[in-house]
Amino acid sequence: MEEAGVIDWTSERTYVLLNPRLPSDERDKLERMARVGRLRSHIIVATSGSGGALKLVALSKDAVLASAAAVNERLETTAADVWCCVLPTFHVGGLGIYARAHLAGSRVVPLPWAPRALLDSDATLASVVPAQVHDLLQSGIKPPARLRAILVGGGAFQPDLEASARAAGWPVLASYGMSECASTVSIRDVLLSHLDARADEDGRLAFRGASLFTGYITDDGFNDPKIDGWFLSDDVGEVDGRVLRLQGRRGDFIKIGGESVDLARLDRVLDDVRRGIDAALIAMPDERLGHVIHLATTADAETIVEQFNERVLPYERIRAAHPVRSIPRSSLGKLLRADLLRRVMPERRDDREAIEQPERNRE
Repeated sequence: MEEAGVIDWTSERTYVLLNPRLPSDERDKLERMARVGRLRSHIIVATSGSGGALKLVALSKDAVLASAAAVNERLETTAADVWCCVLPTFHVGGLGIYARAHLAGSRVVPLPWAPRALLDSDATLASVVPAQVHDLLQSGIKPPARLRAILVGGGAFQPDLEASARAAGWPVLASYGMSECASTVSIRDVLLSHLDARADEDGRLAFRGASLFTGYITDDGFNDPKIDGWFLSDDVGEVDGRVLRLQGRRGDFIKIGGESVDLARLDRVLDDVRRGIDAALIAMPDERLGHVIHLATTADAETIVEQFNERVLPYERIRAAHPVRSIPRSSLGKLLRADLLRRVMPERRDDREAIEQPERNRE
């Protein structure tokens, strides 16, 4: 399996970076798909498509390096810096670290994740996901003085977690990025220099710039969805000059009885009440209301449901809970809501398999 650390950035060779834990038949299929593209001087990574199915994103090396140069500019990276890499390098988050180090002449120390990794690596720079910031705070470890910046991306970085990390001395910088833009798009709500952004009338964000991907590779072949150089994403937000305020993903906004509901906001409520129990919300299709909220959990749901329903509007309340063995998440810890929905949908055929909530929780 190819690794980001061995990429020759100047050659015409194309690299395919895939999760080594993928089932062998799925990995073989993706590798065959990548060869069909016959692209030169590219790096190909997998990302989740509609319905959670994997598809390939083709990034030119120039695009990856354009993103890296913009991050280096923002962080004022030099050859004296040391990057601690605790992210998977088959995603653009880890890949971007090696591209930045290549341009700046910096050193990269790859380590499995543990809070002490930022100490043991002599890191001055790092990139992590929000769950790893939580681990840092729980560990009680004090941030070393040499650590200049920690980019935090790969998921919603809640304001209270960010504030707690900063109060503890960790130099965290909330960032937003995507595979199609070869990693980081903005840092602390400010667009990086290599990209332009705009929002359409529905709030969907579109991007144009040097780091945009070449196209997707799917079962149907190669597809470039850009129009006049703009890529329309599924993310929703506001753009004011060079300020980008992310609000969530288009799929996170659903209608319940005609009311617009932001699942990302409800996820934050759930995080406050689940108290370490692995649980997630599902937007269950409903013939009358459009959608209703269900819960999937690996433990008893009664207390979680009761506390959640006390904090949300009547139409946002959990209508049913489903016991599951595990909650599907990506290698970066992102909830795979579409996969979870497929797991619990069969249960709707038998009402006895769902724990229905009392009538007082209904509209």
